[in-house]
Amino acid sequence: MALAAAARGDNGAFERFYDATAGYARGLARQLLDAGEVDDLLADVYFEAWRHAARFDAARGSAVTWLLTLVRSRALDLLRRRSTQPSAGGDVQPADEVVDHDPAERLWQAQAGTRLQRALQLLTPAERWVLGLAYFRELTQAQIAGCTGMPLGTVKSHLQRAQTKLRAALAESAP
Repeated sequence: MALAAAARGDNGAFERFYDATAGYARGLARQLLDAGEVDDLLADVYFEAWRHAARFDAARGSAVTWLLTLVRSRALDLLRRRSTQPSAGGDVQPADEVVDHDPAERLWQAQAGTRLQRALQLLTPAERWVLGLAYFRELTQAQIAGCTGMPLGTVKSHLQRAQTKLRAALAESAP
């Protein structure tokens, strides 16, 4: 909804889209890239999302999925470019020396996160929201209560239930 309004030029809608998705996008980018590359990548991705918001097709998936696909695609492009560029000495590093930057390894790590994504789907929207604020925005419980308007006890309960559900779901799906 917000992305469709952003495609029509509604800046406020795009800001709401950014606020709702930035934590997820940052989390995925952190899994794939070095910390110093995350902010630049996200700036590029959100600029692209703004320019091409009309390309989003709600029939094909959610706006968050569309955005995360952009993040993943741009991150993998960056990793591929980096792994094929010569080092400062002019030599290309052998693949076994750049395992940490190997796109296939990073992709595997990102896809391993799908267990977590499935587990997150078991949470209620309120539990996901509070958990996202705690882990992606790094807010304290009191700050979460302040920005959501929830009582502090409710925030604590949501976080506790969410963590318990995630632990159980991840333990069940462990390889």
